[in-house]
Amino acid sequence: MDTLQKHREEILHYLMTFMGGFMGLYAICAHGSYGSAQTGNLMNLLIDLSDGNGFSAMTRIGAFVIFSSGIAVSWLMHEFCSLPMRELCILVDAAALMLSAWLPEELFAFFRVYPLFFATSFQWGSFNHVGRYPSATLFLTGNLKNCITRWLKYIFYKDAQDLTGACIYTLTITSYLLGGSLGCAAVGTHGAGGAYWAFAPLAAAAWVLWQERRAEQKTEQTLGV
Repeated sequence: MDTLQKHREEILHYLMTFMGGFMGLYAICAHGSYGSAQTGNLMNLLIDLSDGNGFSAMTRIGAFVIFSSGIAVSWLMHEFCSLPMRELCILVDAAALMLSAWLPEELFAFFRVYPLFFATSFQWGSFNHVGRYPSATLFLTGNLKNCITRWLKYIFYKDAQDLTGACIYTLTITSYLLGGSLGCAAVGTHGAGGAYWAFAPLAAAAWVLWQERRAEQKTEQTLGV
């Protein structure tokens, strides 16, 4: 329990990175498309436009709008609302996974990724750093760059903060890959219904947040706030 109290933020970050990997690989394995970024989607949009595939191009534009909406909603709520964003993000992830699993198989497969486009971008706006270290919970590339540079800086300059950052980014990448592996296994075992496997890490993240809120309340009571 002492370890949890001391490293709550890091543990929560790794759990949500695990979820980022799960949702990304779940979308690919269950529905054939990566639902956690827009680079590939927009490149495919250009291909569809050059091929004259209007329907596919429109679905790509729809995915872009939904993903962008998740970013916008997350920012607006963070700036102008007092809602607990991280708790809300967990609910959004769970709802998106359930909806993606429930949508009928007869539906165009890419449409079944739409809920995940919104959830992942919303998560990006809600979990984007751990302590002083910026770190997206949805992608590997930025974390890989930071991991390599932090290890190199530590090797050459022996700064303890670089060692801490290098370990954080290494564990972030590991968490993402483990989550992706579970996503693949879930789909391989239960098809689209494997989305429900994600409820375990989401419940763990919710429990960590609950512990954090309890600690904050105790601190406020102690200080007489």
